[in-house]
Amino acid sequence: MTAYEVIDQIKALPPAEKTKVEAFLQDEIEARLLSEETPELLAAVDAGLQSLDAGGGREISRAELEQKVRRWARGASR
Repeated sequence: MTAYEVIDQIKALPPAEKTKVEAFLQDEIEARLLSEETPELLAAVDAGLQSLDAGGGREISRAELEQKVRRWARGASR
């Protein structure tokens, strides 16, 4: 079965069953992100937060943020 076939099957589910699938996928994503959490990653996040606190950040729109996250997610999946 292909991913597209699975997606079509999910689309056909009743709302309560779709909610179960969504919860499952969220758990899988969280587990994957937590497994990729390294001391280096945490240090980089801390450095970024310190930079923002020091005024080094800039505001971006929600659309721009979503685009950046999509690009990051595609790169992380390879």
